Amino acid sequence: MKILVVLLIIILALPASGSTLDGYDRAKLADENYSKMYGASEFSGAENDPELYAVMKKYIYADITVQAKITQTERKLVEIAVLTTNQNHKFLKHVVAGALALDVTPLQIREAVYHIAPYIGFPKVFEALDVINEVFTEKGIKLPLENQGTTTDADRFEKGLAFQVGAYGERINQMRDATPDYQKHLQDDLSAFCFGDTYTRGTLDMKMREMLTMAAIGTLGTAEAQYKSHVAGTLAAGATNEEVIGVITTMNPYIGFPRTLNALRIANEVFDARK
Repeated sequence: MKILVVLLIIILALPASGSTLDGYDRAKLADENYSKMYGASEFSGAENDPELYAVMKKYIYADITVQAKITQTERKLVEIAVLTTNQNHKFLKHVVAGALALDVTPLQIREAVYHIAPYIGFPKVFEALDVINEVFTEKGIKLPLENQGTTTDADRFEKGLAFQVGAYGERINQMRDATPDYQKHLQDDLSAFCFGDTYTRGTLDMKMREMLTMAAIGTLGTAEAQYKSHVAGTLAAGATNEEVIGVITTMNPYIGFPRTLNALRIANEVFDARK
């Protein structure tokens, strides 16, 4: 009995395993990061629900900021893609204003939203653009912004297919060859619109575009095969495993843990397959 008591005392005296949340003052860091974007103004509605707001503020502007191993610009553009996909327009307006304060450019913001049109559909994108353009107008940004397209009707399919094959390999041609004739138009549209019209646009590089694709598809949470493909595409575009996890981490406060953990599971499958 004495031995058991001694062992229990020793166990209780052992230090707890370290947490990734150690090493910084959450409240102080959240206030610092928030004030860089919004000064002294608080989030609309915070006055009525200050307790939940405090939890959210420290989670997004302290924990996630520390944990997500991607750049500040990448993080803001991923947030914008997630909020556009979810049609969270109140938060979208807030994040766009914050992104501009951090010197994310209007073209980067616009291109992030244009990029995800093939994944979430035109209506969601145009509704988000109403919100984004309202912020731009309030900030004195002249609209419309400069064109960034690089294809024409004559070459959009050819350039898109070449981009697909270059990025994802010969399996693209194999998939096209296996498609019945009465369905082939959808493969052609995928090449011409998703890749020809969209991936070839200016301002954002391939790595950022794949991160945005990950963000949109992961937010939808209903396209596992496509999500896996674009996790691999993000890595192929030069991202590290940590940066892929950084995208998922950035998405988390806006999509919740079920979709976050599913996205994490798929990413780990891709990581394991590449070892």
